[in-house]
Amino acid sequence: MKLIPQSLKVYKQKSIFVKTLFFFNLFILIAILTFGYVSYTQSSSLLVEEVVKSNNKYIEQARDNIDKTLRSLDELSFQISLQSQIGRALYLSDETWDRDQLLFLDMIKYLKNVKLSNNLISDIWLQFYRYPVVVNYESKYNKDYYYSTIYKTEQKSEWNSSLSSHQGFASLGRFKISSYGVSSSNITFMRTVPLSELKPTGALYLTINTDSFSEMVQRISDPYPAFVYTVDANGKVLFNSRIRSEQDELINTVKEAITGEVRKIDQQEGYLNTTIDGRSYQVVFTSSNINDWKYISIVPTAFITEKANKIGQFTFIAALICLAGGLVMSYFLTNRIYRPINKIISYISLFTRKHTDRPEHLKEDELGFIDRIINYVYYENQSLRDSFEKNLPALQQKFLYDLIEGRVSSVNFEGLAEELQMEFKYDAFQIIVFETVDFSLEDRISPYYHNILELIDGMAGAADGSGEAHMTVKSIRKRNDKIISLLNLDHSSPKPEIIHDFIRQVTSYFEREHGRTFTVGIGNVHRLAEEVPLSYVEALSALQYKIVKGEGSVIFVDEVGKTPERSFIYSIETEKHIINCVKTGNMQALRQHLLLIWGDNLKVGDFTPEIISNLFQALTGTAIRTIYEVQSTAGEIFGDSFDLYKEVNACARLQDKKEFIERIFSSISQWIQQKKQGQNTSLFNQIQEYVEHNYHLDLSLTILGENIGLSPSYLSSIFKETTGMNFVDYINTRRVDQAKIMLRQTNETVVEISDKVGFTNSNTFIRVFKRHEGITPGQFRQMRMTEEG
Repeated sequence: MKLIPQSLKVYKQKSIFVKTLFFFNLFILIAILTFGYVSYTQSSSLLVEEVVKSNNKYIEQARDNIDKTLRSLDELSFQISLQSQIGRALYLSDETWDRDQLLFLDMIKYLKNVKLSNNLISDIWLQFYRYPVVVNYESKYNKDYYYSTIYKTEQKSEWNSSLSSHQGFASLGRFKISSYGVSSSNITFMRTVPLSELKPTGALYLTINTDSFSEMVQRISDPYPAFVYTVDANGKVLFNSRIRSEQDELINTVKEAITGEVRKIDQQEGYLNTTIDGRSYQVVFTSSNINDWKYISIVPTAFITEKANKIGQFTFIAALICLAGGLVMSYFLTNRIYRPINKIISYISLFTRKHTDRPEHLKEDELGFIDRIINYVYYENQSLRDSFEKNLPALQQKFLYDLIEGRVSSVNFEGLAEELQMEFKYDAFQIIVFETVDFSLEDRISPYYHNILELIDGMAGAADGSGEAHMTVKSIRKRNDKIISLLNLDHSSPKPEIIHDFIRQVTSYFEREHGRTFTVGIGNVHRLAEEVPLSYVEALSALQYKIVKGEGSVIFVDEVGKTPERSFIYSIETEKHIINCVKTGNMQALRQHLLLIWGDNLKVGDFTPEIISNLFQALTGTAIRTIYEVQSTAGEIFGDSFDLYKEVNACARLQDKKEFIERIFSSISQWIQQKKQGQNTSLFNQIQEYVEHNYHLDLSLTILGENIGLSPSYLSSIFKETTGMNFVDYINTRRVDQAKIMLRQTNETVVEISDKVGFTNSNTFIRVFKRHEGITPGQFRQMRMTEEG
C-alpha cells in the first residue's frame, strides 16, 4: 500500500502515468454511472419501439398471407363463373330449368371437386335469380328450403336476395350458421354471374371458417405476446388469434374500445398508445390491399416494461462489476506496469545523457522524454531511410538479377523479398524472355516516354478477364535487346490461358501502338527459387529456335527442347505439308498426313499425357501459323472470343482432340477456299464483261490477258475452274447464241451473220453451230420459219 502515497507524491511532480491512471478511474466511474442511467431510462422506450416494429412486421405478414388467399379465392370464383355447365344453367328459364337434370348433376360434381381441392372452403353454392334453385356441392335445393333448413344464419340478413347489378368478389361479413346440424362461424364471400351479361342472373357464394383465418394469424403471432384480430369497414370483428392466457382474455374484452380508437385515426396503417380501464396498450394496425379489412395487433405495455425492469437490474449489476474490475485494473497497471516502464526510462536516460542535449531547467514527464528520444532517433536515421528509398528500385532490380542467375536460395528468398518490398504471393515461377526485332531498348519507341518495364508489368493484371489475380510479373532488362519477365504463378490453380493472354497483350500492344516486334521465348514452370535460373535457360533455348519459327514468333521450350523419352514426331516438313494442304483445300492429303502423325505419336501404350498435350499444342500452333500466312486472324475465322489453345485443352478425350484438330484445319481450309472463290468470281465477272463487249472480234487468251493484265495460263485455269469449259468453247457458245438471235430476227445471209458474230469464215461458223445445236444455221432458220408459219 506504499504505492498510493508514492503515486500521489509523483503526481504532484511530473508523472504522466499517475495522472493518466487517476483520470482513467474517474472516467470509468462517470461512464458506468452514465451508461447505467441511460440504459435504465431508455430500455423501456427501445423495447416498446422494437415490439411495435416487430408487431407491424407480423401483422403485415398476416395481411399479405390472407390477401394472397383472398386473391386465389377471387381467381377461383372467376374460373367457376366461366364453366360451360354453369353458364348454361344460368340461362335456363322458369319453364326449362327442371328438364335438364344431367346438367345440374355435372354442376354438383364440379362444385364438389372444387371444395375437395381447396381445404379452406367450408361451403360453396350457386344461387339462380331466374328460378328458385340453389345448387351446392352435395345437391340441388329449393331456395327457401336451403336458407331455412340447410344453411341457417343466426343473424337476419338480406345478402341472399337477387341483385340488379354486378358485384365482384366481395366479403359479406361474419355469420354464425347452422349447416346440416353443425354450428360454425364463417365468413361469406359472393360474386355475381355471369360476367357476360349486363345484369346478373345468379350469384356464387363461398364460405371460409373463421378458424382457418385465425390459424393464419396465429402462425404469425405465436412467438410474440401479441393479440391480433381483424375488423371490417364497419368495425365488426371478423376473426382473431387464439386466446392463450388471461392476458389475451383481458384484451379480448377491450378490443371493441380499441377498434373505436383506431377508427378515429382514419388512416390505412399506423400506431397508437392508448389507455383503457387504467391499462396501457401498444396498438399497431394496417389495412388490407384488396378489401376493406383492417388488421390490429395489441400488446400490453406492462409486459414490455417488465422486461425493461429486468434489463435495468442487470445493467446495475454489470455496472458494479465493471467498476470493481476497473479499480483492480488500475491498481494492476500502477503496480505491475508503471514500475518496469520507469526502470526502462531510467536506463534510456543514462544511455542518452551523453548523446542528447537538454536544458537543465526544462522539466519533462515520461511522455515528453520518450518523444524527445524518438525525435532524436528519427532525425539521426532519416538520411539512411532516404538513401534506402532512393536506391530501392535499383536494389529490387539487383535482387531479380541475382534470382535468375542463381545467387538466391529458397532459405533467404522470402526474407530478402520482404525487405525489398517485393511481394511474391504464389508458389511457382516461370521466365519469359522478350527479344527485340530490328530495334534496341535504348530507342525511343514513341514521341512520349514510357517505361517499358512498367508497361509490361502492368499488363499482367489485365490478362485475367475474371478479375481475380492468379499471376504477378516483375521485369528487368538484359543488355539492349532482351526483357526478362519473372512470372509468379498460382501452382494450385493453374491457368495457362492467362500466360497466353499476357504474351498476346504485350506483343500486340507494341506492334499496334509503336510498330515494334518481339520474339518471345518461354521456359517451363518451376516451384523453387533455385529453379528460376533453369526456367531462364529454357527460355533462352527456345529463343534459339527463332531461325526455324521466324522472328516475331512465340516459342515455348516444350516445342523445341523435348528430351528423347518425352519427344514427339512432328517435323517441319510435315508441318509445311499440312499448311499447304489446308491452303489448297486438299483435305484428303491433309487427313493422310494427320493419320501418319497419329500413327507415329499415338501408338497404344507408347505415349504420355505430356506427348499428347505438346503434340496438340504444336498442331494448334500450326493452325495459327496457317492463318497468319494467309494474312488473316483467328478472330476473323472463328470469332474474337474463340481461343484455339484453350479449346484444344478443354477436350478431355484423345478422340475429341483429334476431331477438334481436323475440324479447325477444315474450317480454315473452307474459309481460304471461299475467299479464293470470291476472288475468282470477281475476276470471272470482269472477264465475262470484256467478252460480252468484244465477242465479235478476234479474241484469244493472249489478247484477253493483255487487256486484263493476267497471264493466259492463269486465265485458262480460272475459266476451267469457274465454267467447266475452255476459253474457246466459251467464246463460241456466246457467238452461237448471238447467231441464233440474228437467224430468227433478220434476213441476213449465213455468211454475213458469221462475219458479224466473229467467225473467220462461214465454214467454221457452220461447223461450230452444228456441233452446238445439232443442225446447220440454214436448217435452224428453216425450222423456225416453219414453226412461225
